[in-house]
Amino acid sequence: MAVFLIKELDRKPSSCPFLYAWNGTRFEFVTDFMGGGEMGYWHGPGHYNTPDPDEYVRIRADQLRPRDGRYELRVTNELEEALFLDRLSLLAVAHPADVEVFPDEGMRSAPPAFRMLAVRDLRPPLSARDDAGRDVLPALRELDHDFADGFPLHRIRGYAQEHSLVLDLGPDAGEDAVLLLTGWTDYAFSSDNVAAHQAGLELSPPRLDAEDGAGAWRTVAEEVGIPVGRPQTVAVPMAGRWRGASRRVRIVTNMRVYWDQARVGRSAPVALEPARLEPVAGDLRERGFSAPVTPDGREPFSYDYDRVSRASPWKALPGRYTRTGDVRDLLLAADDMFVISPPGDEVAVTFDATRQSALPAGWTRTYLLHADGFSKEMDIHSASPDALGPLPYHGMPGYPYAPPAAYPLTPERAAYLERYNTRVVRAPMARLEAALVPEARP
Repeated sequence: MAVFLIKELDRKPSSCPFLYAWNGTRFEFVTDFMGGGEMGYWHGPGHYNTPDPDEYVRIRADQLRPRDGRYELRVTNELEEALFLDRLSLLAVAHPADVEVFPDEGMRSAPPAFRMLAVRDLRPPLSARDDAGRDVLPALRELDHDFADGFPLHRIRGYAQEHSLVLDLGPDAGEDAVLLLTGWTDYAFSSDNVAAHQAGLELSPPRLDAEDGAGAWRTVAEEVGIPVGRPQTVAVPMAGRWRGASRRVRIVTNMRVYWDQARVGRSAPVALEPARLEPVAGDLRERGFSAPVTPDGREPFSYDYDRVSRASPWKALPGRYTRTGDVRDLLLAADDMFVISPPGDEVAVTFDATRQSALPAGWTRTYLLHADGFSKEMDIHSASPDALGPLPYHGMPGYPYAPPAAYPLTPERAAYLERYNTRVVRAPMARLEAALVPEARP
């Protein structure tokens, strides 16, 4: 009897586009982003996610330095998905150097309105323990790839046993306290959700409980948000959420959310007036794939921009993509005229760094990349994973959509489609039959 050894590569096929910033020496990996804009993610029979295309990505001052009077960013598509990038702009936020500024981000079922949180006097919690009573404060003191990760995992990717993280924020944490949680999420994909549905499982996003005067836990936030970037900071203002003198809180979930750092500080009464910079140049290129790097062999990976391979490990959805070259005009407004890119593409975007006022003594800047766009991956149980279309649009009732919903084809958009979307991927893919849809199975 012949024996054949078949090795399967364990890899994440999709996630989000990657962001790199010129830090004065090289292009540094900042994070992946736009995870909220994923389309066609399978939640349950007949139920797909509602995309949130709008995101503000935090970039520290040491990660973004001018080069010849310009800020240089690179947005790359390096996984098995198509990117529909609609708008990019850069917010430069001036603030005192003893203050840190964060956007209110983190994926939630009801995305919040945009706001910025200014926080000072940051420190670790007094204590941190998991639900087995283990001291995890050493893992949460620094952003160092050492995670509070002792919780048991379910066999299905993205799922874990319900677990909690209990933090004592200390007696000086008052109404102006802000909890900052930085980490990453090991997501479940659509196929994982199918398996979970068949097993009777459902994901519970991280909620926040506060301890009351009798020592009981009271839920004070049904969702604090999950980090969609690697890493991303979730900011949790505590105003109105205390339930007594105790300053103990706990985060409870059955998702694979790995916290790397926890800090608590005070809300800083600083007037934040960001200056919005629009792109002065935007260039779409065929680039390739950056080398993954990790300090300890574990996820989450970072990426080395200077080590790039032209060999694609991915398929591409057949359809019409944006031709390479100047795409600046497509990035100036969220108008449903997208830069559409397959795996291996890069958008090089430039902002004028000279059009900013001088900073007062003792001040610095934090930058927020305001991105708007969608993405589509090829999980077999996601919506229409065998074709690039239909095109998304703002205000669509969901994805996939059906008549009478339709892409708003105005004369301007028709001209855009004809002018820009001339790069055709013709690789044939077998059409997925209805028998593959989970709810159609016997």
